[in-house]
Amino acid sequence: MILRRVTKLLPSVAISVLFFFCARDTFAQAVLFQDVRVFDGLNVLPSTSVLVEGERITKIGHGITPPPGAEIIDGTGKTLLPGLIDAHAHVFGVALEDAIEAGVTTVLDMFTDPNMAAAVRKQQEDGKMLDRADLYSAGILVTAPGGHGTEYGFPIPTLSDPDSAQSFVDARLTEGSDYIKIVYDNGHIWGLNLPTLNKAELKAVIDAAHKRDRLAVIHIGSLEEARDAIEAGADGLMHAPADIAGDAAFAKFVREHHAFVCPTLSVILSATGGSNASMISDTNISAYASPFAIKNFQRSFPTHPGETANFAAAQATTKALQLAHVPILAGTDAPNPGTAFGVGLHRELELLVGAGLTPPHALAAATGNAADAFHLHDRGHICAGCRADLLLVSGDPTTDIKATRNILAVWKRGHKLDRTAYLAKIAQEHENTLKASAPAPTQPKE
Repeated sequence: MILRRVTKLLPSVAISVLFFFCARDTFAQAVLFQDVRVFDGLNVLPSTSVLVEGERITKIGHGITPPPGAEIIDGTGKTLLPGLIDAHAHVFGVALEDAIEAGVTTVLDMFTDPNMAAAVRKQQEDGKMLDRADLYSAGILVTAPGGHGTEYGFPIPTLSDPDSAQSFVDARLTEGSDYIKIVYDNGHIWGLNLPTLNKAELKAVIDAAHKRDRLAVIHIGSLEEARDAIEAGADGLMHAPADIAGDAAFAKFVREHHAFVCPTLSVILSATGGSNASMISDTNISAYASPFAIKNFQRSFPTHPGETANFAAAQATTKALQLAHVPILAGTDAPNPGTAFGVGLHRELELLVGAGLTPPHALAAATGNAADAFHLHDRGHICAGCRADLLLVSGDPTTDIKATRNILAVWKRGHKLDRTAYLAKIAQEHENTLKASAPAPTQPKE
């Protein structure tokens, strides 16, 4: 989350609520994509064929003979991608359903109710998540008393002693955290003055996570905080520094420490006076965007005196990191103002390209890079043996990144999503919203 003192983004009870939906089907039909452009998670294959049998991709190449009864999809003019991965979100409500409808088949949560996350993970393990994105979660983040993460209306444990770091981390892992998210941000670049962990506590938590073979990812705001986090052994940064642009030397420093960075440009843009409202005028997006998403794309953060954060610094840092071959990950930080679950990731890809990444590099940020960084070896790539989490789009997003929005179909574990039903549901939600906001009819005068 971008560090702001704002009115609660979510009702205190909403973060612990998730609506469960039954899987829409139970049989995965074999599918052969013929002569389709493939982005395999890292590279572009101009024209090839991909066979899916059951929940896995089984063959890639030319001259593939499909099994009897297989669906044959002509790939002419189309691109097949791995299901997208949002590497930074905060899951609640119907977030995972909204995500998958936009082609996001996996969400990496960076702070939510661990009880909800554990319940979702149990459903994943039982194979009951075919109509929702998979969830991996940090659960409760690690922050100082009164620090960022404590302002959302519900109590969380905090850390104030490096000697308690291992027990704190172990408690998170017992709750089901897949990795450890740490806040190291005093809020100064946002015009705030908040408690945060000191360097000793930061390093102790990172070491504690690594002792249990878990990733430690760090929320930072400034370039100085980013340097401290990398020096302390962080596996990744969950925002780009937004005060001073990181130069080639900083990028080399990150690369030498084998860390990755998830810039979250869309939320930084929203937090520094910019807007992501252009998303609501894109008909490929608006038709599948809930009323909440439409409203949230138009929201922005409040400002504070003394802010030094600026979007140009985050952009320049992202470009320097890419030039230094630091793995870049795509993340929205939804549902912060200016973001949305699922559809918001397509805006993040656009902004990554705007910061200097090529379209294939941006696509890798939302597929192969994210899967590799979080050791999700069964997804994020199109390869024989990989899960058949797939996104088929019209056009060529390897040259025009906005083509990711031209979604033709989404598959999770080989099961094709019923996006038509979701479209009807969203249309009904918009109709209900309009009715609720309509003025009451006036009574005729007697």
